[in-house]
Amino acid sequence: MKLLRTLRTSTLLLLTGLAVSSCLEMPDYPETPSISFKSISSERVSDGFGLYDRVTITVSFKDGNGDLGLREEDKVEGSPWARLNPDLTLNPFYNNYYITPLIRNAAGEFLPLELDNPNDNYNSTYPPLDKDSNGRETPLRGDLSFTTDFFAGDPLKPGEVVRFEVFIYDRALNKSNTIITDPITIPR
Repeated sequence: MKLLRTLRTSTLLLLTGLAVSSCLEMPDYPETPSISFKSISSERVSDGFGLYDRVTITVSFKDGNGDLGLREEDKVEGSPWARLNPDLTLNPFYNNYYITPLIRNAAGEFLPLELDNPNDNYNSTYPPLDKDSNGRETPLRGDLSFTTDFFAGDPLKPGEVVRFEVFIYDRALNKSNTIITDPITIPR
């Protein structure tokens, strides 16, 4: 009788363990990152440097091997993320977070903000997001919030309606899909 109860308890524990482990399988995401729009906010900030509009965009991301983010030391000469290509042209992979402001015109269309110098932009770099993987390829999912400051009135004018186009790259230079944020109005 005691043997039967022990056998039944052991079987129950084994089946429970198998059920729990099957629930903990790694997600199967593509190795190319994908993003979706989550939120956008803006606030007017005044500090010792002046008055500016701080815009924070949050995207949700998924990546199958978790190779998202760069460190500044990754951007050394000769790396795929160096500032300049061997022919001394700007490397498009120097940044991994790409943002383009889209301004609504009088006709209601959103057009890319034109900057005086085409090399000026709001692109930037986000740090590695796979800090706990110890170099292992691990699927990642989460939210990435990024803040950009625009000096008040230049180039975004008070009262203008703007939205942003965003995409990211992973360390293998795979480009995510492009998302467009909800519109916001620049404070007056």
